[in-house]
Amino acid sequence: MTELKVVGKALPRIDGPEKVTGRTVYAADMQLPGMLHAKVLRCPYPHALIKRIDTSKAKAYPGVVAVVTADDLPPADRDPSVRSHAVLVEREAIFEGQAVAAVAAETPYIAEEALDLIEVEYEELPAVLDPEEAIKPDAPPTRRPLDEIDVSEIEGHVTVDISTADDAEAHRRSPNISNRLHFVRGNVEKGFEEADIIVEGRFDSKMAHQAYLEPQACVAHYDATGKLTIWTPTQGQFYQRNEIARILGLPHEKINLVGTEVGGGFGAKVAPLIQPLTALLSMKTGRPVKLVLTRREDLMNSVPAPRGIVEGKIGATKDGRLTTFKARIIFDSGAFPAGTPVGATMMIAACYKFDHLDVEGIEVLTNKCGAGAYRAPGMPEVTFAIEQLVDEVCRQGGFDPIELRKKNVCREGDLMPNGRPWPKIGLYECLEALENSELWRTRHQTKNGGKPRGVGVAIGAWPGGMQPASALVKMNENGTFKVVVGSNDISGVNTSFTMIAAEELGVPMHMVTTVTADTDTAPYGGLAAGSKTLYSGGKSVQAAAQDARRQILAIASRELDANPEDLVIEDGVVFVPGTDKKITFQRIAALTMGFGSRYAPVVGRGGEVIRNQAPGTTAQAVEIELDPETGNVTVTRAAVAQDVGKAINRLSIIGQMEGGVTQCLGMGLTEELIFDERGKMRNPVFLDYRLLTALDVPRIETLIVEVPSPEGPFGARIAGEPSIIAGSAAIANALRDATGLRFYEAPMTPERVLRTLRKAGTAVSHPVVLGEAAL
Repeated sequence: MTELKVVGKALPRIDGPEKVTGRTVYAADMQLPGMLHAKVLRCPYPHALIKRIDTSKAKAYPGVVAVVTADDLPPADRDPSVRSHAVLVEREAIFEGQAVAAVAAETPYIAEEALDLIEVEYEELPAVLDPEEAIKPDAPPTRRPLDEIDVSEIEGHVTVDISTADDAEAHRRSPNISNRLHFVRGNVEKGFEEADIIVEGRFDSKMAHQAYLEPQACVAHYDATGKLTIWTPTQGQFYQRNEIARILGLPHEKINLVGTEVGGGFGAKVAPLIQPLTALLSMKTGRPVKLVLTRREDLMNSVPAPRGIVEGKIGATKDGRLTTFKARIIFDSGAFPAGTPVGATMMIAACYKFDHLDVEGIEVLTNKCGAGAYRAPGMPEVTFAIEQLVDEVCRQGGFDPIELRKKNVCREGDLMPNGRPWPKIGLYECLEALENSELWRTRHQTKNGGKPRGVGVAIGAWPGGMQPASALVKMNENGTFKVVVGSNDISGVNTSFTMIAAEELGVPMHMVTTVTADTDTAPYGGLAAGSKTLYSGGKSVQAAAQDARRQILAIASRELDANPEDLVIEDGVVFVPGTDKKITFQRIAALTMGFGSRYAPVVGRGGEVIRNQAPGTTAQAVEIELDPETGNVTVTRAAVAQDVGKAINRLSIIGQMEGGVTQCLGMGLTEELIFDERGKMRNPVFLDYRLLTALDVPRIETLIVEVPSPEGPFGARIAGEPSIIAGSAAIANALRDATGLRFYEAPMTPERVLRTLRKAGTAVSHPVVLGEAAL
């Protein structure tokens, strides 16, 4: 194989200097001539009917240009099951904070003041808040019944064949069940009869927000020609354009969506949440309108990860073979379906070679803000359950946690719950890498100063999504190149695209730039979600660069009077080895873009439809220290191994892995959206929604595993999502190692840890049977 000169290096992001110097322009920074500012009136109840709205006083307020309610929405094909289609409450508000009316005014302060002048008469309705109560047949409905459930957004994150799932009961045993999947293999009851070790438990992971730094923001301008231009941070500008067109009843060609810099998304900036409303205000006023959510609004009105409750039971033989697994999963998706069970129900049992399995996943609607995707949607929640069960088999059977997993994990050809064979994956190799990590090798040597310490292990996998992608590679007038894509850069992927193009073109990095163009000018790009952007988009960039290279060689062949196969490209020069025949890229550019040129400009085109997945896998270990007096858990060390196929940019991969681990440590220890008994969110600010800080995050040992995928660029496979999957389960297993107790709720806050310790009647020393420590 030819030695790679660019791909595989550890390079800083090409947009790094702009970001660290504060010069990057985000949507909230934008100022347009004549621009108005928008504010939103929100429902104070989790469930209510709107009896009357009077906006006359607000409309008359000086400086107010427009006030809109649902009556101002144009006729269109809106789907009530989709969160983004609920632009304004039409009659029934189904979560606290839902948009009821909006004001566009000359200043944000005037718009804010005008909100107080809008009179709304509500009839409060019973709120359904507990998903296990909501699932009962006689439970009151959280909303008017839905006929069709749209799952198009979740399909952007994960492509799962569910054709073998038993979905005969999928259509609602309760009005609040929006989605159900059921995978069965073998005979689980027979499996448990034959098992030597059986453990079970009920696990509960709470609703968590993606906690991106940049709140939802949008600028929209509907001009005199009827053209709507939208500037907004998004993970899928073509997807948002299409959705906004449907919501507002506009033709696609009348909308140009410009994806601005994204200040963090993690799944929450896929669907258009505020963009249709901003556009509506611009359509009403004919002026540019900007809407930026406050942090409070963002936490209350975006799409957090759902709460996940898992009742699981696992069986194993006395020699450590996992044979049987049964689980019932309930996802609390809030007021709108999120489709989370689609991937998580299958993947909870996908890492192990169970002879018998019976897994049911149910999505339940409640009167809370609608859930959405959060980096491997649903997997941290279900992994929190199964990896504790597997760990308990290790504890009860006396097995090494890595050795037992190596003995049982799936490899290429083993069947997933949907009956499909795994493609080539590196889960076993991740466990080998973790086994050789410094953390694992020195786990018994750490001094603890008297406080209990423990080490926990967990694994996970994510299949990723699939979506077509395309790219252009254009030669510039000076012989450099521009890569044009339509996918949005949320993780430094444009740097990796640049590296791929430079490698294929045979030029140094500085000769290539990559831009994400708007929807009017860019080639199609799919969602920047499902970890697939580099896998599919990178392949299209590679193909476009190869196309440009062929065109360059064809021109050079004629100019040098040589066969194309005899030519070599190096550092922007084409030459015939052993001769003095050569031509620079600058010269080729001049020959293609000057008056009377003999050749067409070099424009490479690449389009890919990859239909085979390249799943990502991970194995993680954490070391924790417990303060038995306060219940505070400190993660002192962490190690994460992840199979990425081929690390195109090693620095970017390390960043992805460290970021994912940091987020899952937060989900495991502190992060939770809290609702009171009336359905009101209690912590919609970052002072109360407790994020980890740099002081809370330990040194993370990143172990890059490279088991090449057959189709990804240079063997790359998905990378963005696996690292978030296993961390909270690893923390729970470390706590079990330190205390002998099981912790069944995440996040494992000091309060919950203390309650478990006190219920067990001891701080550290007496192991308990699984289930007894549950609260």
